[in-house]
Amino acid sequence: MIARLAAAAALLLTAALPASAAEPATCAAPADLSATPYAAWTGADGDSAALVAGTPVTLAMTGGAASRSVRIAEAGKYGVAADSKVWIDLMADGEPLTSVGHGHGPDCSGIRKVVWFDLAAGEYELALTKAVAEKVRLLVVKAP
Repeated sequence: MIARLAAAAALLLTAALPASAAEPATCAAPADLSATPYAAWTGADGDSAALVAGTPVTLAMTGGAASRSVRIAEAGKYGVAADSKVWIDLMADGEPLTSVGHGHGPDCSGIRKVVWFDLAAGEYELALTKAVAEKVRLLVVKAP
């Protein structure tokens, strides 16, 4: 009886989830990102010494971590997109900022995670931790 109740509860929970949350999308082709804030994701990597909004970079992780400075020229809502499982923190003056949202990139884009922040113009420090991959591809994007 308990097993049947557990199976029924699992079925109900799965049915209530959006399709993308219940199981990963099967992709016949990469997503067309040209009309999205992620359009640069398919472009070539930029210089990984310092992050620039709108230019993807691939960072090598050391012990599952890496950090870089990022300069924001114009205030707004910005997302930090990553291609693999990683913890994303953005700091100002040594203090972590509170994110205003998080989620996944478009299906079939290769973007696993996006964390959003409301930012003023200025310098920030991006800290990546708990990475499971040896390299993480990132893109800082401004929301439309």
